[in-house]
Amino acid sequence: MVDRSDDYSDASQAEALSFVVSADEARAIDDWSAANHIDDRSEAVHRLVNLALHAEVEPDDVHLR
Repeated sequence: MVDRSDDYSDASQAEALSFVVSADEARAIDDWSAANHIDDRSEAVHRLVNLALHAEVEPDDVHLR
């Protein structure tokens, strides 16, 4: 599970982001969300971003579209 202690608990410091993903990416997010019992797509994206930001991988190991 993701550590939520440093998340957006202080709404005055939160920022809204808007972006577009492909249908395959949306499906992958929804699949991950279901597998992790997360009912809200926005929450799933938030957790995935948090996981990615804290992952210990080299930038060359990440494959972008």
